[in-house]
Amino acid sequence: MKKIVIQTNDPYGENGTENDRKFVVFCTNLFTFSFIAHVLLMPVFSFFGNPLILTLDLSAAALDLFCLTLNRKRYVRIASFLWVLELSVLSSSCVLVFGWQQGHYYYLFSLVPIVFFARWPGALRIAVALFLFGDTLFLYDYTQTHSPVTPLIPYMATSMYLINVAINFIGLGYASYFYRAHSEQLERQLLRKANTDGLTGIHNRRSFECRAQVQLVQTDHQDECALIYFDLDHFKRINDSYGHAAGDRALKMVAEACRHVLRKEDLFARIGGEEFAVFLANTSRNEAISIAERLRKQIESCCLTFQDGKRFFLSASIGLAAPQLNEKRLDLLMANSDLALYQAKRDGRNRVVSFI
Repeated sequence: MKKIVIQTNDPYGENGTENDRKFVVFCTNLFTFSFIAHVLLMPVFSFFGNPLILTLDLSAAALDLFCLTLNRKRYVRIASFLWVLELSVLSSSCVLVFGWQQGHYYYLFSLVPIVFFARWPGALRIAVALFLFGDTLFLYDYTQTHSPVTPLIPYMATSMYLINVAINFIGLGYASYFYRAHSEQLERQLLRKANTDGLTGIHNRRSFECRAQVQLVQTDHQDECALIYFDLDHFKRINDSYGHAAGDRALKMVAEACRHVLRKEDLFARIGGEEFAVFLANTSRNEAISIAERLRKQIESCCLTFQDGKRFFLSASIGLAAPQLNEKRLDLLMANSDLALYQAKRDGRNRVVSFI
């Protein structure tokens, strides 16, 4: 059988990274901002009376719309490259026509961080950055020996300079704010994914161990916290008889059921497979046993119903332990809870056993 491999440049697809998606959104906003700026500059260039620059500005506005279309169709790399080329041509032309003093070369500087933010190959980024650098040097040297094609009277030159400074400040300010805001958002998303079990939405083992260890160290007395360990009875039978989708449904059902029993401050996690753990801070042993028993009854009330009419009632074996002699090691507490859990299984399952 011939293996078919589908390649895609879709930044929104499964092969796209968060940075791809972030750059697509960034380009959408950037092209829109550029289009608005070019439209607002049309009467300014018309007033200055140079048909070449007005034509280039009109072309730039049209190209902004074209880049937006490409971006929506997910050709973001092509769109961003055309946009950088468009802005460099327009700003260079403005320098040649109006002179160096009006600040049109600022746009070439503003393009540099955007070039390195772009999702282009590294060699292309460097080549475009070097082109912008060389273009700036050329424009400076050229304007020192050649007069502007369309000289501006002082107040018009000052107005043009202020407009260019404002647009560049706004553009760079937006780019900086966008990347900071979205980078922080991405960091929060990655942290949440790293600490969350993807199936049940509760804490995963990594997050549980880090948080529980901190709470354990902060506990003053051994009777003020407890650890509950439980796993579902005969869970393998669900997967073998009804498939892994049924097993996943059972895990999600149990996690949701346990949420109704546990308090907001209780640390609840899926440790692995069908195993769960609960760290109870500020809880005596007797209170912990009561909570564990309520968990057992809540899980016992869960039932999977299948299309053929068959039903599978869930249950869990639960082990519980409290720190011994002010012991602050979470691994020992988890080991004792695990021993109590397996004792519950040996005693017949669907019960709570406390480690003594």
